[in-house]
Amino acid sequence: MSDEGKLVPILREGVEIVKIILFKELRDLLRQKRSEWDNTYALQVTAAVVNELFGVQNLEPTFVEFCQSNRQAIDEAKAMVGVELASLRIPLTDALRTMVLCDYQEGRDSSSLLQRAQEMGVLLGGRELPLPNQFVDLVRRLGTAMGILQAPK
Repeated sequence: MSDEGKLVPILREGVEIVKIILFKELRDLLRQKRSEWDNTYALQVTAAVVNELFGVQNLEPTFVEFCQSNRQAIDEAKAMVGVELASLRIPLTDALRTMVLCDYQEGRDSSSLLQRAQEMGVLLGGRELPLPNQFVDLVRRLGTAMGILQAPK
């Protein structure tokens, strides 16, 4: 397997870790800010926001129906990401750009996700695209700090 063939899966794993971090942080924020929501509802809204930001289409009928019926709550939660979770804008920007590049390498154009993230106030437009090792290092440090990854030995 070529170095490029090895690199894309590693970068995609980093993107997944950033998605997990966003999920945990947004879930906790919604539990705090929307204490009237039950836990299941907060989890579903959180999942919908993360899916929309990263272009994941969950076609399970119950989830599609949930998203349609709860559009206002999902949109309100999306609006919170760039403001209330501003500390995640750097890793989110890097993860989204890295994901779009990985998709391009695999023959898919997902660049519209960057525009959507810009409109949500998540994407840092002036930020340089990190080199792969810089992205992996950022994810490793953040994942370790958040307790998602173990510190390297």
